[in-house]
Amino acid sequence: MIVGDTIAAVASPRGRAARAVVRLSGPGTSAVLDERVGPGARAGRGIRPARWRLSGGVVLPVLVISYHAPRSYTGQDAAEILCPGNPVLARRLLDDVLAFPGVRSAGPGEFTARAYFAGKLTLEQAEGVAALIAAEDEAQAHAARELLEGSAGARYRAWTSELADLAALVEAGIDFTDQEDVRPIAPAALVSRLASMGSAMRDAGADVRPVEAPSAVARVVLIGPPNAGKSTLFNALLGRTRAVASPRAGTTRDALAEPLDLGADMPGAGVVELIDLPGLDGTPGVDDLDRAARERAKAIAGVADVWIQCDPSGRFEASGVPPSVRPIPVIRVRTKADLPTADGHGGLGVCALDGWNLGPVRRAIADAAFSAGTSPRAAVAPRHARALASALRAVTDAGTLAGRPEWAPETVSAVLRDALDALEELGGRVTPDDVLGRVFSVFCVGK
Repeated sequence: MIVGDTIAAVASPRGRAARAVVRLSGPGTSAVLDERVGPGARAGRGIRPARWRLSGGVVLPVLVISYHAPRSYTGQDAAEILCPGNPVLARRLLDDVLAFPGVRSAGPGEFTARAYFAGKLTLEQAEGVAALIAAEDEAQAHAARELLEGSAGARYRAWTSELADLAALVEAGIDFTDQEDVRPIAPAALVSRLASMGSAMRDAGADVRPVEAPSAVARVVLIGPPNAGKSTLFNALLGRTRAVASPRAGTTRDALAEPLDLGADMPGAGVVELIDLPGLDGTPGVDDLDRAARERAKAIAGVADVWIQCDPSGRFEASGVPPSVRPIPVIRVRTKADLPTADGHGGLGVCALDGWNLGPVRRAIADAAFSAGTSPRAAVAPRHARALASALRAVTDAGTLAGRPEWAPETVSAVLRDALDALEELGGRVTPDDVLGRVFSVFCVGK
């Protein structure tokens, strides 16, 4: 990533507003401002009104905020130009800036990347910027603020220090067994401390599946046998037709996912990802395509955060429940409750065709998805979720090895080193260049 040239981009959201913002950073910033609005616009601090002359004789009234290196977000000479909030005018202003020699369009996250390389932000804080921009509810915003404020990093550093101490105590029993004043850690004490650390990592979300997005929402999956009314309920919850619904079984072959906002259904709730799957009834499928669809559905359901089990009979048989690696909250919904054959065995009765009883279903989803322990806290930063999962696996393995009667300190030490490597990646000390590129590629242009 080149950081020594001058970049520019529209930094405000798309659409009309009172003001739009064009952002510049780099050594050519002063030349652009001097040419277009005069050197007075970049003297001193604060916001200065100016007139920006575009090609064709158009004069824009602008406000110029000038920053001098190193006292700027990027650590470079930088400026923000506020123009009337018409997207056409903002684009013309940007094109005029880009016409200057040595000025190019900024890539996604490039301003924040420069802040990182200038030492203005840690990598953790840079991820917090991206996560806060992408947050869709208060829980995600809180997790993003933890990254931005550095509290998550403080937790990682504490674990790193604890692991380093444990590794040193284990290795002392390997290298200094002939020294009377060196006391290696007892296996029982090591197992206890590793168990405590593993529990803390799980509480922080280390067992949450990694996701490939700057932020993540709870995955709410509709499961049940074919022709159970899942697609009809999917459409009813969304309030629009998204899935093809038919009395014929096997209509759904691919998973469909859509955001569902539950903010009005429960205080503190927000957006979930609602997913409609092909039917599952314990049979392998009628053909290769059907079998592939069912296997894919099982894989998606296995990593869900909440299940909505649909069954018109109200019996909710286990054959429609896929295997999972962890307990998943289940909301049982008796679909097609308007039919004369509905016997009302159990579950929340609902008629998706006319919307009867949809409110209780929505509130049940909100309660399950946003209750303590269900909301995906750590998924706000995919890199953190992956590194934490690796560290947790290593800590768990080390505890298992240390608990054996004939334990090998050399093996335990090597596994503890693996855990340290994973946590050090979160500290930014051993992060390779390609990981940096991935972190900043999820940003919007202009950030």
